[in-house]
Amino acid sequence: MRNTALIVAGIICTYLSSSAQDLSTGWQINPVIHQVPAEFAKESAVIIELNSILKYEDGDDNQLWMYRTSHRIIKVLDEKGVENFNKMTVPLYTGESTQTIKARTILPDGKVKDITPDKMKEMKGENGGTEIVFAMEGVEKNAEVEMLVTYKKQPVFFGKETFQYLVPVLKATFALSSPARLKFEEKGYNGYPSVSDTLIDNTRYLFANKDNIPALAKEEYSFEDASRMKAEYKLSYLPEKNAQVRTFTWQELVEKLYSNTYKISDKEQKAVENYVKSIGLKGGESEEEKIQKIENAIKSGISINKELDPEKANRLDYVISNKASSENGIVKLFAACFTSAGVKNEFGMTSNHNDNTFDVTFENWNELDDYLFYFPGTKKFLSPIDIYYRYPFTSTEVLGNKGVFCKMTTLGDVTSAISDIRSIPPRPVSESRSDIRASVTFDQEMDPTADVTYSFTGYCAMGVRELALLLPKDKLKDLVNNIITLAGKPENMVKYSIAGEAFENYYLGKPLEFNATIKASQLVEKAGPKYIFRVGDLIGRQSELYQNSERKLPVDMPYSHSLNRLLAITIPEGYTVANPEVIKMKTEFKDETGTVTTAFTSDYKLEGNVLTVNITEFYSQLHFAVSDYEAFRKVINAAADFNKVSIVLAKK
Repeated sequence: MRNTALIVAGIICTYLSSSAQDLSTGWQINPVIHQVPAEFAKESAVIIELNSILKYEDGDDNQLWMYRTSHRIIKVLDEKGVENFNKMTVPLYTGESTQTIKARTILPDGKVKDITPDKMKEMKGENGGTEIVFAMEGVEKNAEVEMLVTYKKQPVFFGKETFQYLVPVLKATFALSSPARLKFEEKGYNGYPSVSDTLIDNTRYLFANKDNIPALAKEEYSFEDASRMKAEYKLSYLPEKNAQVRTFTWQELVEKLYSNTYKISDKEQKAVENYVKSIGLKGGESEEEKIQKIENAIKSGISINKELDPEKANRLDYVISNKASSENGIVKLFAACFTSAGVKNEFGMTSNHNDNTFDVTFENWNELDDYLFYFPGTKKFLSPIDIYYRYPFTSTEVLGNKGVFCKMTTLGDVTSAISDIRSIPPRPVSESRSDIRASVTFDQEMDPTADVTYSFTGYCAMGVRELALLLPKDKLKDLVNNIITLAGKPENMVKYSIAGEAFENYYLGKPLEFNATIKASQLVEKAGPKYIFRVGDLIGRQSELYQNSERKLPVDMPYSHSLNRLLAITIPEGYTVANPEVIKMKTEFKDETGTVTTAFTSDYKLEGNVLTVNITEFYSQLHFAVSDYEAFRKVINAAADFNKVSIVLAKK
């Protein structure tokens, strides 16, 4: 063990003190052009080095400061690479000062073009933040662009550094140094190494690196950001105080959440009690009715204003009287209202599963971005901040993840909270539906008219319902035309209507419905004495996965849902369906227990002159291993295949 420690210490010292480097960051005073391994020769660009260096240091003002340095060298190999990396952007963050910005282009012949400060322009970015933008001079094929940025800020004790992107990385380094009194831990994910710290004199070092990291591109039905190689870090011990006691634990977080969320003054309590009465709660309602009334009142009556004074925005009497609050104030109001109404509730936090899978064993508070309430009585969840979601539908980005919650405990007259790690399961597949009902008739010229209803419930209604409620009336026909694409042109839509828009319908399970009567002559094509009717177009264009490239990432669905279509086609008098068998399709996926969790099935029956097509498609399983991708792909493509189905109408 001691020999290993000495080797690690030697690597760190070499890395941090090399005379050929500047500021212990890897910036070479005399840069040289790098060679790219043959396996990456066809890439548009390759990241030669990707260094993330964190330094916690006591300043002359006796304050602890954090310095974060990002250093990267990128070799561009073709015109696409030149286009992607001939301009650089440095974001500027509130509360952080930029200590160093260096950038240069190293041409294939070794000539260096430095980017001087006068060529760096500060401007507003697309997301509203401030950033520094500059062009990299002379970028051409086989040139390298290099940039180094160092920020100084108040210390944060949790974080992550990502090392896998759309292009390969030849060398990715994570380094963290801190005074001996601060003991950090690092944990690598998705193949990046985990390391322990090394103490040299009065400084602790964490040092991890990984070579030849492959590119990771976006794939359909994947959470690629959660799958990238990364290093997370946190402060775990304060050795000078107590080397054996772990700090920043889940329990410590819950105690802070409980104090900030559930402890209110007598003045606030009185204001909450009056507010609960004012929204129509009388005490005889079921627990679910109480939850629904409180949620609807807060989300429809109190706005979130990030510009408010934090002290006022967190005081419930002010929030209630001014109908405005911060996010923290809204959470506090929800908790107080639930408690006042006698609804047992547990506030908690989790991470966005698109970016991060909650890790019970590594308490990285920094990744907890989503607020949730859990109700032990109903075993359901509520998203307090997402104003367009309604109980029990939370934000989709938390489904299938885990979170940490305040589980209440009472001893005598004292109530406190203990940490409880809880899974956040998806809602049942039956609660989120996207259904189509269509009735088709033909006139004497064989031109079809379709009476169509698109119906959405649960998560399938999310986003669409907001548009139906918030769009101006003169834009609603465009919305219907975008939903029911069968019309093609707006003038083909004879009439339309919308029903079930109100957010309260989430509670009732009442669908959002788009109804339309459409002239659909484009569905029929004459072929001699026969007519070809594109029955598949009645369900609209479907997602497809026809590409045969090797799948890299597991499959992840945002939520469980089903799609049901009932199509009734009245066959014109004197005609028959020559090929009804093309309608019959069946593809399914079974999990390890033999249960069908994903399927597409289409069938028909012909009674008199009415052809009825029944299609069912459902996805109750959210996660599929890479090895299951082909089976999943067959189900997705079955729906796309049906979209191309046509029946032949022939004279009897």
